[in-house]
Amino acid sequence: MKKLALVILLIALPAAAQPYEYAAKYLCGKSGGGAPDNFAAGLYYTSINVHSDVKTPFTKVITVSWPGEKFGGRTKPIPSGVDADTSLQVDCSNIYGHLKANGITVPPGQPAEGFVIIRSNVALDVVGVYTAAGAGNLVSTMHMERVPRVLR
Repeated sequence: MKKLALVILLIALPAAAQPYEYAAKYLCGKSGGGAPDNFAAGLYYTSINVHSDVKTPFTKVITVSWPGEKFGGRTKPIPSGVDADTSLQVDCSNIYGHLKANGITVPPGQPAEGFVIIRSNVALDVVGVYTAAGAGNLVSTMHMERVPRVLR
């Protein structure tokens, strides 16, 4: 009986409860190097991959961080989701599009930096892939990082 009550409670939880949160760092765009960008000269790309074993709706919020400890804004929650045993990619073009749709502009020539915050009722696999290219647009570095799950 207790198990049945727990199952009913979990099914009845509203989407707003979303107990799992993932804060995936992103850095997108071109930096000339030095201030105000605070990044080495080059091109920066981020790809955030989201996977689930089951059909899962989730929301994402994109924040922006500016140099000098300045808050750059945040999007409204953006509905999203994946089907069972599928994945999706949130890349720089998606991030720029969501920022623009929410009235957040990135100054020309400055990279965008912040977090893609994913909230879900189900545990997900979230992995960030980060690449940077220097002279000649050749990849000079690549890093993959599993984004840790935080219970809210």
